Amino acid sequence: MVKAWMIRAGADGEREEASLSERLTIAGWPEVGDLTHCSSWDDLRTEIDKAYPRENPRVLSNWQGQLWRFRTVLTPGDIIVLPLKAGSVAIGYLTGDYQYRVDSPPGLRHVRGVYWSRTDVPRSDFRADLRATLGSLLTVSELRRLDAASRLAALANGNPDPGNPDAPKHLRLLEGPAALAEKVAEAAKGRPVELAVRDFLSIWDVVSRSSKAISTIRRDLAEFGLSTVPPFTEVPIDHTIRVIPIGQAPEAERQLLGQETGALELETVEPDDPGPELLDIPDEDTAADAETATGTEGEGDGDEQQAPRAVPVVVTVGRLPSARRQLKSVRLSDPLNLAIELMSEHSFDQLPVLNDDGHLLGAVTWREIGATNRPANALVKDAAVLKVRSVRTDDPLVDCLVNVADHGCVFVVNPDGTLSGIVTGHDLAHRFEQELRPYALLEELERRLRRALGHALRRIKETTGEYGLPGDPARIVKLGDKGMNFSDYVQLLNRSDVWEATGWQFPQTRFTERLDRVRTIRNKTMHFHEMDDDRASAVEEIRVALQMLKTVQPQA
Repeated sequence: MVKAWMIRAGADGEREEASLSERLTIAGWPEVGDLTHCSSWDDLRTEIDKAYPRENPRVLSNWQGQLWRFRTVLTPGDIIVLPLKAGSVAIGYLTGDYQYRVDSPPGLRHVRGVYWSRTDVPRSDFRADLRATLGSLLTVSELRRLDAASRLAALANGNPDPGNPDAPKHLRLLEGPAALAEKVAEAAKGRPVELAVRDFLSIWDVVSRSSKAISTIRRDLAEFGLSTVPPFTEVPIDHTIRVIPIGQAPEAERQLLGQETGALELETVEPDDPGPELLDIPDEDTAADAETATGTEGEGDGDEQQAPRAVPVVVTVGRLPSARRQLKSVRLSDPLNLAIELMSEHSFDQLPVLNDDGHLLGAVTWREIGATNRPANALVKDAAVLKVRSVRTDDPLVDCLVNVADHGCVFVVNPDGTLSGIVTGHDLAHRFEQELRPYALLEELERRLRRALGHALRRIKETTGEYGLPGDPARIVKLGDKGMNFSDYVQLLNRSDVWEATGWQFPQTRFTERLDRVRTIRNKTMHFHEMDDDRASAVEEIRVALQMLKTVQPQA
């Protein structure tokens, strides 16, 4: 099967001219010697360790994976994509095996032959989803998503990008990590991107570090050539982390970081295709949340359990997708007619105004535009720029409620003052519905269960003279007096005498199994563990259980 690969030509495009003029794809890594004899994964690691003895082992593993692909995995006939500094893209087909050109300048020695079909494909010819896949900072990366190989083949032949039927869904999954990689690439030397762990997680639209979330984030970090310092899995959720590039060839790596990586404590980001002798990957399920509660409801004999530790939870503005949505904006030096065109085209009531550093200065509205005595060459700065309130991505979400209520929306800025997005009343309503719906459903479900089981226990006592439950009498009284927790519900409903006393006609085993699944969801929800990982199915599980109760217990 033909695969597609993006192979960059250096941070400053230093290998572009040689790649195009000599019909080559060139890997870089000037300190690494001839890899022709490296027929195994271990042989390659020996050469890399020799070349970079002071680099971080996790960075070296990343480079090892890339050079292994370049040296061994790429196959003649595969599609090669080369992003060019001018903004266009070259697309071609691999024609030859790995070669080491000992007489060439350093950085131009690891090569493979390419037939370049096109060297001037505009990025605008790529649909948004395929364009997002080019955001990886890796020097050598496979473009495996979105049917990339067949679509790139069409572009190489001069045809339009045929697109992918799943593009909207995949674009949503890609655009967050791709935008993060772009920010990291654009960061000034020695000034990496910094953000709170909570805001970092929101890029993937999750709120906790479950095993599923960690696995997804690590996969995307590896695909886009990124890591975090310190590891995002090992610090409190409000702790600030740095996001750094670890996937680029070493000459670009040092230029962006301003330092070697040997002493840095990096997040685990293993190569996803290291070759036939793959090293053991750490078990992601062992990663624990420092901030989540460990207490859950008791199981088994129903003995009293230690109360779970309270967990302070602050929902930040940055968790709203709209707070990280790229907005149309204008600069003070832009023509005022540009603002009028953008507002007319998109039916905007206002437009954010930025300074040359991308910081929010205010907004221009139709009122300010109408009040401006403007010549044809008027600039945005000639209009009365309205000062606006803004909130930061790391502010508590409740802090923006008054502003949205008073003004209909509020702009959102990053901690460095650059524009991040906007929050409207619709955004708040949608998010709060998402946040509150499971709690509302669980509250009603538990109210109905307590009432039904209380009645059932009283019926048993009226019939037998006792509750018919083993154990401490005080515990039995507590169960009959609305003191039950979810484990008690499941345990009681598994008893044949209690089930019979409820009078319910649906299958006992299936209902108690469903209720036990709800118990697990309830623990995760109340303790802020993994609810966001599969919110829709979790809410549906609770809703079905509640609806079943409503059929036999119409009144709450």
